Amino acid sequence: MLLAARRAELQTPTSGRWGEVLSHLAHDIYHTAQYHLLSGFGTVGVPQAFTYEEDGHSFLWPYFLAPIPQAPGYYDVMSAYGYPGPVGTPGAAFLERAWRALLDHWKQQRAVSAFTRFHPLLGNAPLLAGVTSEDGKPACAGVRIRGVTVSIDLTLPPERQFGGYQKKLRQAVRKLYREGYECSEDQQFTHLDDFVRVYRETMLRRKCRAEFLVDSGWVQGFRCVLGANARLFVTKYQGAVAAAMLVMQYASYLHCHLLGTADHFVAESPGKVLYDYVRQWGTERGLRVMHMGGGVGGSRDSLFTFKSRFAGVTNQFQIGQWVLNAPVYRELEAEHRARLAATGAETCGEFFPSYRAELGRPL
Repeated sequence: MLLAARRAELQTPTSGRWGEVLSHLAHDIYHTAQYHLLSGFGTVGVPQAFTYEEDGHSFLWPYFLAPIPQAPGYYDVMSAYGYPGPVGTPGAAFLERAWRALLDHWKQQRAVSAFTRFHPLLGNAPLLAGVTSEDGKPACAGVRIRGVTVSIDLTLPPERQFGGYQKKLRQAVRKLYREGYECSEDQQFTHLDDFVRVYRETMLRRKCRAEFLVDSGWVQGFRCVLGANARLFVTKYQGAVAAAMLVMQYASYLHCHLLGTADHFVAESPGKVLYDYVRQWGTERGLRVMHMGGGVGGSRDSLFTFKSRFAGVTNQFQIGQWVLNAPVYRELEAEHRARLAATGAETCGEFFPSYRAELGRPL
């Protein structure tokens, strides 16, 4: 019996093979080469994808290969901001061979750890169920439940979608419309600078880290890289921009990527009508799901509570973290703990890899 031809390769964003392999798999914008060209939000390293193909079956894992500053010659496998994770053809035996080939690939890249965020709507974490490494370690042992995200089923009749809002939210949305708040898509990104301003004000109110801020250059890059998949929506009141949102449309998905509210309009919460308008926009265009995301880091915080008022549909958000080179990881972790102790700072058990937690940085 002939063995099926196996093809394991490293892909870069400029190679057409990344998109070619994806075209045969259920995926989202977070898996594309274009999305991995975006920077910011703590993303460091070189964007890459590992592909494995065998007899009509395909597997792809996108990631960033990030050098470890305190350990020259070693790297960490890191996740893009958002919800990527692997995509692949179902089949336990095939996926196990793909996983083992991936681990061997990362070993050759001198990777110390690997981290990813899975996709709540695709539910791609189960791809690793029943899969083991050469030494028998289950791949799913590295999978953790991090929280939940919120989405709206756009295939429901519009009245049922709106009826799924909490009563007080429905009243607030109607009130904002009556008071003259107007929403629209800004196809030409005329209000790009307004978005940057209101998003910055929002992040500063939430005391977010500097890496989560964006400037006009970043937004221009977002539009240029993603093309027609990048959308900008604004809410105005008496001509002033009260809120603005960057949205990603891809296949049947509509992702509410970044939302900003101007300081002057915080009390009115114009984001409520903006989310409602984007929902209607997606429904009219035949999209199937509007994904609003979750709380910070997947937590059930005030941001999650706000989003959950729009729908009762929640999706499990999972992450994956694996130590690939235990001796080096332990050495780096010990050195990091020593640095923390020297400054009197406390360690954070949830940060992975632990040695990348910055001193004095909110986690």
